Amino acid sequence: MYGLALIAIIAIMGGAIAYIGDKLGTKVGKKKLSMFGLRPKHTSIIVTIVTGILISATTLGFMTAVSWDVRTALFGMEELKAELLSLTTEVTSKTADLETSRAALDAKNTEYTAISAKVKQTSEQLATIMDELNEVIAERDHTIAALTTLQADYALAQSELLSYQDNIRSLQATKTELDNRVAGLNSQIGELNTAKTALQSDVDRLNELTSNLKKGLQIVREGTVVFRTGEILSTSLVHGGQTTEDTAQELGGVIYNTNQHILDKLNVTDKKLEILWIARSEFDQAAKLIAETNQEVIVRISTVGNTIYGEPVIGRIELFPNYLVYSQGDPIYSDTVDITSGSSAEETVISFLQKVNTAAVTKGILPDPIQGTVGNMSGSQLFDTVSKVKRQSGQVELTAVAKSDIYTAGPLQIEIRIKSVL
Repeated sequence: MYGLALIAIIAIMGGAIAYIGDKLGTKVGKKKLSMFGLRPKHTSIIVTIVTGILISATTLGFMTAVSWDVRTALFGMEELKAELLSLTTEVTSKTADLETSRAALDAKNTEYTAISAKVKQTSEQLATIMDELNEVIAERDHTIAALTTLQADYALAQSELLSYQDNIRSLQATKTELDNRVAGLNSQIGELNTAKTALQSDVDRLNELTSNLKKGLQIVREGTVVFRTGEILSTSLVHGGQTTEDTAQELGGVIYNTNQHILDKLNVTDKKLEILWIARSEFDQAAKLIAETNQEVIVRISTVGNTIYGEPVIGRIELFPNYLVYSQGDPIYSDTVDITSGSSAEETVISFLQKVNTAAVTKGILPDPIQGTVGNMSGSQLFDTVSKVKRQSGQVELTAVAKSDIYTAGPLQIEIRIKSVL
């Protein structure tokens, strides 16, 4: 677009220059002007030429000053040609490089396609290998489990083998001992005969004793009751928290001591006689319960029913936790009574003791199942207390105080303090 405008401007200027030159030449010719001694005709031609040159020069100068493209066309053509040639050469070089790059790209694309195919193939192979690896791992785990079981069986077999070897050595030692005994058997036959005679004598004596016991049993069954139902045979403390075996051993000692106490009470001379019978299941259950606790346990053995003289004593085991109920000096019961001249001091003291007994049972001390009491007071202490009450008159405060630390098992030992109330 810019070139067309430039061509149009040059054409218009050319026409204007021709027109102006023609007018100037015509005007100069009409005036008959002479220049440098030339004829007017020649002067007119020179003026026309000079005018055309000046106008053309002015036009080119103006266009050169105004347009960079005109300046470039007039003065930078060679430089443009050189630059064009350089650019053409560079384009040719770049084209060659482009072709080389295209060829390299095609080679890389081909290589990429081959690598992609190889990667796909490798991925498929890897997936196959992973499947095989998972199978191998599963088989390995199964093998390890089987090996562990086999090792455990082997260790058990090794242990049993050692046990069998010990048994074999023990049997060999037993065999040697038996051989030695067999060797001396002839010398022991006489001794065995002597022992047989002594045993026969013991059997005859026991038969006689059994007959006498049966006769005595028939006699005493007529009504002599030595123990009533629920009567306490013994009360003992057993430490909990031990092993079941140790607890059973300690509990067995309690039963043994109770059996000896019964034999002493019945004046039985044969101290090896087991007269106290307790169910084995009850014994095992009691030993288990004691072993499971971590405190002292009260073991109370009482009778199941009335026991006739000559019969075995059927007992049962009762368990109670043993804990501190009263500390020494603690008040157990306090009451205010009115002592008048006509009141009985004995009845007042006995009534007060009954209330003390009730308070102690409520607090947790185990009472005697038959009598319902938790302790006893000596006759001298009772007499002394009654005497002190008799010497009082009006309102009197009676207070029962623990003489020592008192636990669940008892017995309740008290001191009665008497104070007048004003």
